[in-house]
Amino acid sequence: MTPGTPAPAPASGARHDTPGGRPANRSSLDRLRHRALLYGSDAEFRRTALAHLAEGAAAGDVLVAILPESRRDLLRAALADAPPGAGLGPGDVEFLDASDWYRCPTTTIASFHERGRTDWWRRGRLRVLTEPPWDGRSPLEIVEWLRHESLLNVAFEATYTLLTCAYNIHTVPGDVLAVVARTHPAFADATREWPSPSYTDPAAFYAECNRSPLGPPPADAEHCRFTTGQLPDVRNFLSWQAERSGLASERRLPFLLAANEVATAVIRNGGGRGELWVWAAAGELVCELADPAARVEDRFLGHIPPRPDRPAEAAMWAVRCLCHIVEIRSDARSGTRFRLHVRLAGPAR
Repeated sequence: MTPGTPAPAPASGARHDTPGGRPANRSSLDRLRHRALLYGSDAEFRRTALAHLAEGAAAGDVLVAILPESRRDLLRAALADAPPGAGLGPGDVEFLDASDWYRCPTTTIASFHERGRTDWWRRGRLRVLTEPPWDGRSPLEIVEWLRHESLLNVAFEATYTLLTCAYNIHTVPGDVLAVVARTHPAFADATREWPSPSYTDPAAFYAECNRSPLGPPPADAEHCRFTTGQLPDVRNFLSWQAERSGLASERRLPFLLAANEVATAVIRNGGGRGELWVWAAAGELVCELADPAARVEDRFLGHIPPRPDRPAEAAMWAVRCLCHIVEIRSDARSGTRFRLHVRLAGPAR
């Protein structure tokens, strides 16, 4: 992925919000604004966060902060110290724990949509200040969370949302910082917003994330072939493998449901046959299912909340919500491979 870096630009144009946060011109302003905030100190984060939230309070926005504990404590203290009459206090902001919110890319988007539809967007424009956690992520997880940042531009494109993602330049991994300009259309600080010089279309970025081929299953992976009518045997086989690998009992049903859904699609689309491998590695149970015949046009498949009239999208959306990470690779020569990852311990997804 080509690194991109922010460049100075003039301040953003004048606002045209009406009281209560409703835009005067819905056709031009009723869309997502997705910005990156790079900061290097507590003081810089506090100053920028307060300016961001104060602007939203003045506009009547719904204010949400999804932050790690240290950032939540810092921001709450700053809000508590605000002078009387400032128009912004701790009770004006809904605080959420980033470590809980950012467990799985797909369920994070699902949570955004659920809260947005049932609560936030009903009350006006949603203004979110967030800082996703990057510590302890595996290389695969980092790729998927970078993909997630890009996909937000598709998932919330037509929503009434201003989303600002904070990055500590001293603690966030360099390979993540190098991509920020490609996944965010704009940058912001305490006083202005300017366009990213390297923003990349999400479809192109998504394709880059899928460019690396999946390696073969390990030599000691358990393997079986299946055909039409053998789905019960597949479920029994996977249930036994999940038990012997130490997958917690409460996680076995979601794992089996996800694998069964993919196996069903393989049989339906792959000429009535398929094969699978299952193994444990790096704290995960991994199941790969291969469709030797069908090619999947994977344009955000299962990453975006599905439309009711698209059952294939709904099925893969459910599979991604049931797993920690799902990888898909597809080509005309070798068919399609689905690789499902579930955690053996720790957070369920």
